[in-house]
Amino acid sequence: MTIRYDRVLGASARPVGAESGYPVPGPQNVTSEESATAAFFASSCAWQDIVSQDFDVIVVGTGATAVAFVDQALKNNPNTRVLMLERGPFWLPEHFQNLPMPFMATMSSPPTTYPWARTRKMATEGPQFFQAGMIPVFGGRTSYWSAWCPTPTPELMRDWPEELIAVTQQPGFWDRARAFLHVQDMNTVQNGVYGGLQDQLDARLSANLGMIENAQTAVPAPIAVGVPDWTTTSFHKFSVVGALLSLGARQQALAAQGKGSALTLVDRCVVNRLLHDDEGLVIAIETSRGVVNVGGAKVVLGLGAIPPATLLQTSFGARLPNAGGRYTGHFMSHVTARVRRDAYADLKPLEIGASYIAGQDPNSKLQFHVQMSAFAESDPVGQAVTAYHNLPDAAAAPSLGQLLGSEDYVVFVCATLGEVGPNPESWVRPAAVAPDPAASVKLQLTLGPDEQALWDVLDEATWQALAAATTAPGGEPPAIEYWVDGPGGVGGGWQSAQPGPADIRQTIIVHEASMVWMGADPATSVTGLDYRPHGVQNVYVTGGGLFPTSGSWNPTLTMCGLAQDLADRLCPAPARCG
Repeated sequence: MTIRYDRVLGASARPVGAESGYPVPGPQNVTSEESATAAFFASSCAWQDIVSQDFDVIVVGTGATAVAFVDQALKNNPNTRVLMLERGPFWLPEHFQNLPMPFMATMSSPPTTYPWARTRKMATEGPQFFQAGMIPVFGGRTSYWSAWCPTPTPELMRDWPEELIAVTQQPGFWDRARAFLHVQDMNTVQNGVYGGLQDQLDARLSANLGMIENAQTAVPAPIAVGVPDWTTTSFHKFSVVGALLSLGARQQALAAQGKGSALTLVDRCVVNRLLHDDEGLVIAIETSRGVVNVGGAKVVLGLGAIPPATLLQTSFGARLPNAGGRYTGHFMSHVTARVRRDAYADLKPLEIGASYIAGQDPNSKLQFHVQMSAFAESDPVGQAVTAYHNLPDAAAAPSLGQLLGSEDYVVFVCATLGEVGPNPESWVRPAAVAPDPAASVKLQLTLGPDEQALWDVLDEATWQALAAATTAPGGEPPAIEYWVDGPGGVGGGWQSAQPGPADIRQTIIVHEASMVWMGADPATSVTGLDYRPHGVQNVYVTGGGLFPTSGSWNPTLTMCGLAQDLADRLCPAPARCG
């Protein structure tokens, strides 16, 4: 078989003139962004056609909900004409945990941004919270997310409209969202790294759930690590980058056969404003590349939680007086502990387990959950690469300093999250002055008495969860040691006494939500039950900003399920959208 490399490699394999090295050398100025744009995104020349082209749907963003929406819309009808606008460039081709271990260093590199101003109250009083940053690149946060995907029950959706809860109870709603994200329960991995320790954690937490005073459930961690079609690995963190590029390739092939429409992707295109008429109908989108004509398209915001509120405030002002009036999310405590390895039976040299324990404050009914990961590593240095690729949560994993000297132990890392309820002192508002319209926002989040009480409840639940997970059924709790960092976070060591609040409580807010919450009444909500902001005609919202309350559960599974529901409404099969 003869391979035609000009066909495999494309036109660049058949250079013309000086590009071929004759009569002079060709230039050496290729960049990764240029290569990605040439392969996946619309060129500058194509942009001139895009601005006036007819689309059925224009999606702003390329994060999890944006891709969940587009994926479902095109499954419903491959002829749907979709334009996606992404402010950032191509960055990583995969979740960083699926890449060589040095890519872990990119977690703290420039992709994370903080495009807002915190108020003085938020930054200097109480816990002095800061909001977890944005990652404005192709695929958004999914290149770095922890990928925990629990399924909330209707009882956990406190103060949600009954109609919205009913959507989540439709047959197949959760199964479809889990399939999109490749969610897998950790007790089903059984790959030699997950197995014996996971099974023992599950058994102990089930038998000892009563030891955790305010917990209702304990289950094997549901994490988006299912095996994609093209790989034989047993643990593969999900990122929408590969999913979206594969979707684009599929649509391109269908378009060539006359069986579908090509998916148009535009990178490095910042959406600044939605230009609308007096009736709230968006007629054009002002971007950093120029103005895009909307025509008859629906505009879908797949930007996370804060950016949709910012864009709606910037674009519609007084038409949406409630936008940004709520700001919820999750605060957390972080505990690292260890027990002797012989507290468990027949462990292999390297084993990992992960469990999810959920509960609530019996007084306020505010929710919390414990994300518990356990690591038995007999050779931390030699096993580092394998462990890295199997971490349940790379942001909540033991350090090498904690693992060295713990070869005869099982090390636990618990990230325990509590919810911030709606609070008139927590909001997102337009900033008076900002150089970037897409970031013209200020934040304030504070904890009320109920949240402060919840923090005490969830800390106690963490100690109890560790006791439950380490105690053999019918046995006595083993001795547990706790890690305490040294001054300034340098050094540290193990101790038998439980660390105090100052040693475990974090100042970060994650899983922000509620800025454009849903409801039937325009006087008490921002977005209607059809995902459309009240008083706006052709804009639809996805993401955690829709949640009336955040609960404590990781939100991505619910967000993607609702985005798929929106796709069914806007782009039902077999009729074309619009």
